[in-house]
Amino acid sequence: MPLTNPYVQENDGAFGTSVEARGWQAGYDAGVSTPPDVPQGPSTRHSGFMDAWAEGAVAGNADGRTEGWRLRPVTERGGSVVRVSGSEPQDSGESGEEAGAFAVAWKSVGHLPLALILQQFAPGTGTGPGSQLAGLALDWACADRGGPDRLYLPFCVSPPHELSGDALFEVGYWHGDVSGSLDEAGQAAVSHALVRVPHFAGLVRYRPAGAHNFWDWLPMENGRPEGP
Repeated sequence: MPLTNPYVQENDGAFGTSVEARGWQAGYDAGVSTPPDVPQGPSTRHSGFMDAWAEGAVAGNADGRTEGWRLRPVTERGGSVVRVSGSEPQDSGESGEEAGAFAVAWKSVGHLPLALILQQFAPGTGTGPGSQLAGLALDWACADRGGPDRLYLPFCVSPPHELSGDALFEVGYWHGDVSGSLDEAGQAAVSHALVRVPHFAGLVRYRPAGAHNFWDWLPMENGRPEGP
């Protein structure tokens, strides 16, 4: 079972957004998607953030070695889903009208897609795209609403739309509306692919994962654009 953020406390307020909690989660996300060695942390003057980041990176590296490495999205104004060495796709396990188009799933990590899903699924929850704890907030939001057990977001690489007010658009991703239905989200992704010819089109699938920013990447197949 993946290691969890030791700095998150439910009584901390808005989803435990302490500096240390955010630092640990950012380090973990980097560590679980950067094989084979523990990554070097960013430069910051806040020692609490950096110390927690280093702890999280070690935990993420350990989980990457034992649980499997995860893909992560690029968020520097040139969106793509980065494949890491040693990661292997799995059967998506989905059924329904669109299951054939999304038959493969890659384990992924990153808070930005989950922050957007949270914004649409539970607006006003109080965590922004830079919180690093979007997965925790989304997990709690799903629990508060009694489900659903999975959410889907149509998603693909797209030219950056600066100053759009949408964090995903601004770093180079198109997205549709979040849905609890694979068929509904899949149809939206297919329709967008047919008219926009996107790159790396597919679905972000979220399944509650506690404090982690975990999600699955379901690329489009069967002759349609495939990724990552």
